[in-house]
Amino acid sequence: MNLETMKSQFTGDYRAAFDGAHKYTLTQDFPSSYSDDKMAELYDLLLTAQEEGKPAEKLVGKDIEAFCKEFFSDFQPVNRLFRMLKSLFAVACVLFIFGIAEWLCADEVLPFMQFRMNCSPILCGVASGAVISLLFRAVQPIVMKTRKISAGGWAVIFLVVLIGCISAATALMHGMELSVPGAPLLIGAAVYMLLYLSAAAVIRRRSTGSIIRKKQDNPYKDSYYQNLQDKDIRQLIEKGWLRRYRRLAKRGKTTAETFCEEIARLDKINRVMDKVYTVFIIVIDLIATAGVAKNNTLPDTLVFFGFTSLLLFLGWKLVRKADSENAAQRASILADCEASGQSLPEFLAGELNDTL
Repeated sequence: MNLETMKSQFTGDYRAAFDGAHKYTLTQDFPSSYSDDKMAELYDLLLTAQEEGKPAEKLVGKDIEAFCKEFFSDFQPVNRLFRMLKSLFAVACVLFIFGIAEWLCADEVLPFMQFRMNCSPILCGVASGAVISLLFRAVQPIVMKTRKISAGGWAVIFLVVLIGCISAATALMHGMELSVPGAPLLIGAAVYMLLYLSAAAVIRRRSTGSIIRKKQDNPYKDSYYQNLQDKDIRQLIEKGWLRRYRRLAKRGKTTAETFCEEIARLDKINRVMDKVYTVFIIVIDLIATAGVAKNNTLPDTLVFFGFTSLLLFLGWKLVRKADSENAAQRASILADCEASGQSLPEFLAGELNDTL
């Protein structure tokens, strides 16, 4: 759920309070699950107060930072230790899985206690993770105390840092092979994984009465928040259409009466591009598999084909899901426009409280 969309539901002091709390979460080393839950709780509190006409100051006081310190005070420092141990657990899992795969897939399978593994990819991955963690746990809090950077801005920064880390890691892996005894690392990783899972089960047993991890409720999955997100998507589409109408109308390429035809043409192009994208994904997968098949055995080729097909399918499904949501909103806008009896530009301007 986009916190900017939630913030748009507030006005005046309520918006300032919500924005101040959001900024505060960015200056702290909170896990996203915790900050999301607390921001959803604060959203409900502020929205209720706004609807009841209560002053925002009565709820958050005059000092938003003091309020935030109190509101988020249930986050204990020990939680940061658990986060670090959980991160180490993820590293141990990667080390164990890739180590076993390297041992079993080697040209000559040596006895377990004798094989050696190349740790340079794992080392580069850990270093990249450390750089990104440092960015968002140390640099971001310092920056946010003096200058607010939007979520989009941090996304761009993250992408640039990630590309830099991948480039540096690729260069290092090509020039450095860190060959070390594999058995001690895998045994150590397995022991740590067992200890972590056992400790986590004991903690869950004491806190929830069950060693089975219960799925946490997502505060943004109920119908209210889903409608709020649909509203956000709809508004983005409407703004894009209205900008397109103004640009084309200025050039004399459309009118208020014919703009619906322009939207229909764009939808047709989108449907064609969806099919082209699907075919492109399949062709890329087949070409890559054919390249692997030239120099590898059939079992290796099948493993590669299955792995790449799964990754490409997940990417395709993610894109198709977003396209489906957008298509549903476009159809809803056109249906509401037709029911209103207005031209599409007039309807869009009314929806956005804009003027043509």
